[in-house]
Amino acid sequence: MSIPLFDVQCGFGGFQPGVREVVSADETLAEMDRLGVERALVRTTPCEMDKELVLSNAQLYDARRRHERLIPCPAVVPYCGDELPEEEAQVADAIAHGAGAVVLRPEADCWTPEEWCCGRLLSVLEARRVPVLCLTKMLPLSAVGGLAGSHAALPIIVAQTEYRTYRSLWTLLKAFDNVHLSIGSNLTIHGCIEELAAAFGPERLLFGTGWPDSEMMTAITQLTYADIPEGHKRLIGSGNLTRLMEGIRR
Repeated sequence: MSIPLFDVQCGFGGFQPGVREVVSADETLAEMDRLGVERALVRTTPCEMDKELVLSNAQLYDARRRHERLIPCPAVVPYCGDELPEEEAQVADAIAHGAGAVVLRPEADCWTPEEWCCGRLLSVLEARRVPVLCLTKMLPLSAVGGLAGSHAALPIIVAQTEYRTYRSLWTLLKAFDNVHLSIGSNLTIHGCIEELAAAFGPERLLFGTGWPDSEMMTAITQLTYADIPEGHKRLIGSGNLTRLMEGIRR
């Protein structure tokens, strides 16, 4: 029996130093078709050289208009004058464009993940129950814990973790019920899906491939052959992310 897959850790269109070719939305969709991934939450990635927040979000929204299976995950930032709209308007615009989550990129977007800087933004997201994607290469687990503790009703999704963070990751999931975890690249520890599902419930885990930095099949194989019930695989594969998106107060 096939498992419906909804990729929480996916994207296209970003630049990185030394790489001239950019993965397009169409290429991402073609890879999804090839491997049977039904939907993907997409952001601009890699984002090391992405400094055009408005343009990048517009590209995500355009991809959504052309391909309904690509769900936007735009970047949002704290308000700092007339450069961009206030937090309420940014979040409302994301929701109006069909966003399934937003991504926080403090380093790329030049702000600090401290409550005095981003507290209002997170409060707006919390009030609307918009899931927040936190990439550990941009937002370390120590910062994620601070955000989770200050905004207990905010759904947080941690992604791009790896085995060296496992002890901290375990205690983060134990401490904060609103923290969820993307299983897949780079978290490819043998047996970790079984262990984490047993400890915290399959409802806290989401399927993520890491495309295009990683090929999709590794994460698909990891979930497919995990020693957990079929129903738990379906929750992780797509059910949990669908539930979080359905909780957004539109």
